[in-house]
Amino acid sequence: MPEYIPAGDLIAFTSAVVLTILLLVLTLRAAKLPGAPKANVVFAACALAWSLGGLLRTIFQAVGLPNTATLSTSAKALQLTGAAGFPLAVLLVWRQFAAEPRQQRSVRVVIWCALISFVGVSAMLWRAALHSPREATVVHAAVILLAGAAVSLRRATMPRVVYLTSLVIVICIAGAAISIPVSNRIASNFVLEFAGAHLILVVILCSFFLFARFRYADVFVHYGMRIVLAGVWATLLTFFMQSSLPLLFATHLHSPGAAHIFLVVLTAIGLLLSFTFVDERLSAALNRRLFHAPNYRVAAHAVAESLRAAPTEAEVLAALERGARDSLELSNAQVFAVDTIEPGILPAATLDGQTAELDPTARWQPMSGAEALIPITSNARVSHIFAVAPGAGRPGLVSAALDYLRGIAAQCGHRLDAIQRERDAVERESREALLLQHVAEAELSALRAQIHPHFLFNSLNTIADLIVRDPTRAEEMTLRLARVFRHVLAQLRQPLITVREEIAFLETYLHIEEARFGDRLRVHIDLDPEVAASDIPSLILQPLVENALKHGIGPKPGSVQLWISARAHGPFILLTVEDDGMGLEARPQALPEQPHGVGLINVAERLKTLYHDRASVRLEPREGGGARAIVTLPRAGSDQS
Repeated sequence: MPEYIPAGDLIAFTSAVVLTILLLVLTLRAAKLPGAPKANVVFAACALAWSLGGLLRTIFQAVGLPNTATLSTSAKALQLTGAAGFPLAVLLVWRQFAAEPRQQRSVRVVIWCALISFVGVSAMLWRAALHSPREATVVHAAVILLAGAAVSLRRATMPRVVYLTSLVIVICIAGAAISIPVSNRIASNFVLEFAGAHLILVVILCSFFLFARFRYADVFVHYGMRIVLAGVWATLLTFFMQSSLPLLFATHLHSPGAAHIFLVVLTAIGLLLSFTFVDERLSAALNRRLFHAPNYRVAAHAVAESLRAAPTEAEVLAALERGARDSLELSNAQVFAVDTIEPGILPAATLDGQTAELDPTARWQPMSGAEALIPITSNARVSHIFAVAPGAGRPGLVSAALDYLRGIAAQCGHRLDAIQRERDAVERESREALLLQHVAEAELSALRAQIHPHFLFNSLNTIADLIVRDPTRAEEMTLRLARVFRHVLAQLRQPLITVREEIAFLETYLHIEEARFGDRLRVHIDLDPEVAASDIPSLILQPLVENALKHGIGPKPGSVQLWISARAHGPFILLTVEDDGMGLEARPQALPEQPHGVGLINVAERLKTLYHDRASVRLEPREGGGARAIVTLPRAGSDQS
């Protein structure tokens, strides 16, 4: 047998020991999860026993210890005991996939037979009662696994990865059962010897695919691939160092020893540089193939975009469910409001914000096949529970998938908080707008109430004067005044009227004033049909007309004229009251550009309350004498920004 086989054994068994220690640690950690089968731990323990026993045997062989020594036989017994326990662990895993009652009964019978056979074979191994214990162990494993496969393996009831992996394990064990006896009869066939002894390592690599609910399978793949690649690279380097190829090349050079070392170092550097490249791509390919793993970064970004685009809470939760199902190929994913779940049913860890694993045998299940409950925190509390079920068509969820689900659940919580803040802001703005509206209405009511007694006082003075001079006209003016005040009372609860209605009211009001001025007052009214139906504040022109009559027209002797107009001016309405009376010099002003007098101040304040800085009133001199008052208002439907 070539001398590099012990070196290959050392590398292979060392890699296997590291792998199985990692596997045992992860399975012990996973065994703490609810519903995780304990067969996983049995499997990892058997793998560790096989690998550790093989490593010890190889070390003892390397130091020259005879195969008949106690340490060597004990190491061999440890190794073969682990191999004998493999079938029992595999059967315990297969049992959960036996769906029919007949299958379940058959599996139980095979498991009991496997347990009895394992105890018997293990006892004989440690007592060294068998002349060829290795052959007996492999035959025991092959028979048990073939019987278990016959009654358990059903493509229709098992995930594809579990079914295919189970077939590989059965084939490897059967291959070992065939190769080891053949290699014993053919002494020179070291390839069969090596393959038969290390087919169990292939079984170890395949074993974790059988584990139901093994959350850390992706972690095992990530680190396991590195361990395996390191072993393979070390084996390649060892074969290259001990092969004749570099020696043949080095003999033709001036310094063969230095050339041989240079070639070995160069090969080692090449293997090291290629390690990361191969590791990353192989791990990514295995993750995609074995665990249906997407590109988590891209998937999380897509889910975040859909969450941001959802305007309501229901659409946000639907986007989360849809994103999880599509990206991870889940059979089901649903969000439940915590308030709708009966108190005391949810795990305490979930209400504390931690992901909870679901026990398949638990009394309460949110939906069929649910494996995990992921809390969604919004408004500083767990408001929803995100339940996910992988389904029978894909492997169970692994740690990377759970991290991804926790991430998008956190994004969902942030979006729910944002929607709540938006809703609160809208409600706050609505309350503020309503409050401002009430304040504005109160101000307008007070301002309009201020006009009424002022207007009534002036009208009654006119009627009192007529009673002395012309009782008949005084009676007529009293009736007109009644009509005017019916109009005023009708507008008490209506802050806006049309321009046409305001002009009609002014005509009635001016009929009363004609009794005081007689024939010397001439009134001109110009109403643009384009603005006749536009809304303006009620009684907005009467104070301006009264101001013109009192300060401009009244003190001037002779005939006087009053012009009233309403017309469109782009996005505004211009209301103009002008006279040819005494002019602005006869009108006192309290402040620059601030008209004095109750009526004009009232108009300015009402415009400010209703329109803020989008409306104005100003007084200016009129060409040819007199004064002009101009009110500028925004038209309804125009751009008022």
